[in-house]
Amino acid sequence: MDMWNKRLERDNINDFYNETIDMVYPSVYSICKETTRTEQAIVKSYVDVFQQRQNISGDEVMFVFGDILLKNANDIVEKYELPENLTFGERSLDEYTRNSMFEKIVSKIDSKGFKVAEFISSDAKKIKNGKSKKDSFSIVVTPLLIFHMVVLALLIWGISYVAITLPYRHNELVSDKISDSVPLQEKYVSVLDYLPMDVDYIENSEADSSAEETQPSEELEPSFASTEPTATKG
Repeated sequence: MDMWNKRLERDNINDFYNETIDMVYPSVYSICKETTRTEQAIVKSYVDVFQQRQNISGDEVMFVFGDILLKNANDIVEKYELPENLTFGERSLDEYTRNSMFEKIVSKIDSKGFKVAEFISSDAKKIKNGKSKKDSFSIVVTPLLIFHMVVLALLIWGISYVAITLPYRHNELVSDKISDSVPLQEKYVSVLDYLPMDVDYIENSEADSSAEETQPSEELEPSFASTEPTATKG
């Protein structure tokens, strides 16, 4: 059997699994010594190598996958220790175990959580590559960055709205009891009490009386008697 030499993609993960699982299972079982731990290590290893597929060339897939298998198998052995007096015999890969493990692998790489984690990881790499360029002032616009900006804008709007409306939720800003029959000038005067400033104003009656006192008196114009010539005057 030729060694796998293709880049991993979603379309060929099935072929990669079928070509490698027959030699992977007995190797991992010899380390884990138990079927449940073996299956967990194998499923996690296939998911891990698929997640790193963008950074692995076709001729390096098997080497990276081997390192991942060994690490995951040893980690599971340390995490889930077995009693020393238990012994386990050899076990071969049956069809049911083969299919169930592949279903778990596919369900994980097709899950929303996996896709979101992969999406965030790809955006982080784009930002890192953008910073390494000579133009250090350039901003790499990604969907994740746009999402963060929208969330930040909504958060700022919500805090501003609460800060403005919360203190006055039980108090009216301007009295609604101002009657429509009140003259327009008195309406404005009534509103002055709600403004944050000290304003001195004069009532209408006082303003009218003061205006009358200061108004200058009209000067009497001289009147001249008009005399028309008569026939008796010489």
